[in-house]
Amino acid sequence: MEVDLSRFKVVHGDKILNAVAVVNIKMTDGIDWENRATIVKPKMIDILAINEDGNLVSIMDEAWRFQFLPIVHKREIYKQNTNNIKFNTSHKSLRE
Repeated sequence: MEVDLSRFKVVHGDKILNAVAVVNIKMTDGIDWENRATIVKPKMIDILAINEDGNLVSIMDEAWRFQFLPIVHKREIYKQNTNNIKFNTSHKSLRE
């Protein structure tokens, strides 16, 4: 099972890397799939990422040790900020 993560950074330990894909997920043993909770966290995950040297690496660890952050481009931030601008028209020079 591969899941594209190219729009995310991955934090693992003290490193922030460009994520590429999730290549393996291991769920907790003994899950009753018929009567399980709505949200069940995986036990282990294996991801592909690009390290500081530009090399593709595989990182397999307990799922709670990973954090995934969406990559937001400056243009998207600018659009979000300009959509919420409120202009102050009470200033004297703006009314003249």
